Amino acid sequence: MRRNNREATQTFDFRGAFSSKEASLKSLLLGDQAAEHPVVQGTGSEMHWADMLKTMLPSRYQLSPAIVVDSEGRQSDEIDLIIRDAHFSPLLFDVGRHLYVPAESVYAVFEIRPKINRRNLDYASGKVASVRKLTRTSASFGWAQGSMHRQGLPTIIGGMLAQRSDYTPPFGDAFHRALDGQDGHGLLDIGCVLSTGVFERSIETGAVGVYENGETSLVEFVLRLLRRLQALGSAPALDYGAYMRWVSDDA
Repeated sequence: MRRNNREATQTFDFRGAFSSKEASLKSLLLGDQAAEHPVVQGTGSEMHWADMLKTMLPSRYQLSPAIVVDSEGRQSDEIDLIIRDAHFSPLLFDVGRHLYVPAESVYAVFEIRPKINRRNLDYASGKVASVRKLTRTSASFGWAQGSMHRQGLPTIIGGMLAQRSDYTPPFGDAFHRALDGQDGHGLLDIGCVLSTGVFERSIETGAVGVYENGETSLVEFVLRLLRRLQALGSAPALDYGAYMRWVSDDA
C-alpha cells in the first residue's frame, strides 16, 4: 500500500530555544537583587553565576569560588568563580569557608562584579594574574593502551562577569583602552555584561571583539566559553611527587 508522502522538513527553532534559555538563565542571576547589603549581594551574584553555568557546562567541570595553590607553596588571591577539573584532579584542602585547589586542575577563573569599569577590569586582571603566575606541573601516566606522555600547559582562561557597564557606550574606546592596558599574565580573554553583550579576545590575533546583544548575551557567552574550554582539552596529570616534598623528608 502506497502512502501519501507529503512530509514537510522538520526544523528546530534555535532562536526561540535560545531566547527561552536566556530568560531562564537571567532569572537565576537576578535572584539576589533584593539584597541591599553589598557583601550579601556580591555573594549572591557569585552563587547565581555558578548555578547558571552549571546548568550549561558538561559535568567534567566543577564550579566554585576557591583559592589556587601550587607545588611551590604559593597561593592565588581568592577567586570568585573557578572552573576546574572534576574527574582527574584532587581536592586538596577545604578549610572553613575556603576551598584550596591545585593549579593544575584550573581551566578558567572569573571575577564577578555588579558593573564593568576601569577599576573593576584592573581588579579582575590582577586576580587572573595571581593564578596564572603559579607553577603547574605535568606528569605522564598509564592507561589501558600504554603510557600517555605529559602534556603541555595551556593558558588558563581569564574573564569577568557583570550585570551592567559604566562605560558610554558600554564597549566603546574607553573600554578597549582599559583592556589594552593589561599585562600578559592579567589579560582578560572573555567576559559577559548581562545588559549589553559579550567581549572575547581572539586566540590568534589578541584583538578584542565585542558582540552587543543584550537579548542573548548569556547564551552567546556560554557558547563562546564552551568553545574555549573545548580547545583546552583535559587538565594535565598532576605530578604528585612535586607536592610530596611538603610531607615527606625523602620524597
